[in-house]
Amino acid sequence: MMNRIITANLAFLASSLMLAQVQAAEPVYPDQVKWAGLGTGVCASGYRPLTRDEAMSIKGNLVSRMGQWQITGLADRWVIMGPGYNGEIKQGTAGETWCYPNSPVSGEIPTLSDWNIPAGDEVDVQWRLVHDNDYFIKPVSYLAHYLGYAWVGGNHSPYVGEDMDVTRVGDGWLIKGNNDGGCSGYRCGEKSSIKVSNFSYTLEPDSFSHGQVTESGKQLVKTITANATNYTDLPQQVVVTLKYDKATNWSKTDTYSLSEKVTTKNKFQWPLVGETELAIEIAASQSWASQKGGSTTETVSVEARPTVPPHSSLPVRVALYKSNISYPYEFKAEVNYDLTMKGFLRWGGNAWYTHPENRPTWEHTFAVGPFRDKASSIRYQWDKRYIPGEVKWWDWNWTISEYGLSTMQNNLGRVLRPIRSAVTGDFYAESQFAGDIEIGQPQTRSAASAQLRNASAEGVALTGVDLDSDALANEGFGNVSLTIVPVQ
Repeated sequence: MMNRIITANLAFLASSLMLAQVQAAEPVYPDQVKWAGLGTGVCASGYRPLTRDEAMSIKGNLVSRMGQWQITGLADRWVIMGPGYNGEIKQGTAGETWCYPNSPVSGEIPTLSDWNIPAGDEVDVQWRLVHDNDYFIKPVSYLAHYLGYAWVGGNHSPYVGEDMDVTRVGDGWLIKGNNDGGCSGYRCGEKSSIKVSNFSYTLEPDSFSHGQVTESGKQLVKTITANATNYTDLPQQVVVTLKYDKATNWSKTDTYSLSEKVTTKNKFQWPLVGETELAIEIAASQSWASQKGGSTTETVSVEARPTVPPHSSLPVRVALYKSNISYPYEFKAEVNYDLTMKGFLRWGGNAWYTHPENRPTWEHTFAVGPFRDKASSIRYQWDKRYIPGEVKWWDWNWTISEYGLSTMQNNLGRVLRPIRSAVTGDFYAESQFAGDIEIGQPQTRSAASAQLRNASAEGVALTGVDLDSDALANEGFGNVSLTIVPVQ
């Protein structure tokens, strides 16, 4: 009986260990699979034979790289057979092997440091972007070239991305090789073009900075006075409360017209600067220029708890203030746009997923900025290049095999480099607030006044109140009230 229990426990433990070791399948990047003719199941240092399951996940890519009747080995005495055998995978041996790195590299597109374009009107910002040879023209031209577009360069230079004309077209820009003078080569007069259009700009609240601050400090608007009067024969602790609606008025002016095209992605609180109390919220998905200013109101209470002696009064005083602040500000705005490539694809090799050989004229648009859809997202297509059938546009594995992983990573990093421009202007705000309630020294009431103790049902009252609600409302203090109640 004991042996059965031990055996059962061992079996359970073994099953638990097997379950603990189960891991999800990892992506297999076809561009990193190498052919080795070193013998059955033999790979170069740092590589291992591809497994049957891994080969199944990229079967189409492997078969397309094989000869008609080629048979190549996999791990554990499996083989994959060429197109003549319909890519069958079965048990067997071969004198060559498909190999995969022991430590594969996903080859993510690097995120480069921001490219900051000086503040200006929208057309100034766009002009600086599309005319920069190193940061823009060269990278996007090489991308078109790597994808297979023909003649991405001008007649006066043999190099990609050089001698390019940049012209204004509608609300965008067209980059195209100079066609002046003669050229030689098949259809060399049909230069591929790159259109840059559909610009948008998104404000980045965390990028806020400001210049010199001019702040008024608190300025006295009005002093409210009253007396807390006790008509009773006993000391009375009371609560004196000032309640009012506090307003904050703010405005901003923008330096350049670019602000008309800048939008805020999410609502955010305007950053606090100086000592002026502000609670300003900027709405989401609106033009930055349309939000020229506004007013916010919140109800505020200030209280004091003095003890008033019998038949006495305590002077009560509270000061109301306002303050203002102004300063130049700057936010960064992310610059987004569309890249539309158009031209005929080279017969000698192109990256369209069907690899046409009839030199078709092809147009494709990439969105540089927030994700829009799979067809326009370079990053999505690159990251999912290991999934057969998912990327029905460009064969990024082909570009890697043609030009190298590091070359493509470098190029795509430069194409997708974050671009920022500055949104500048001047900010002004004015805020109202109350100081603490001040309580003076008690004043004993006269005998005649003491006879009026029945004037207050509670035995305490505010007398001699100096509070002009209309005048205070004009200064930004709304619904001002001063009250007194005994502590229960």
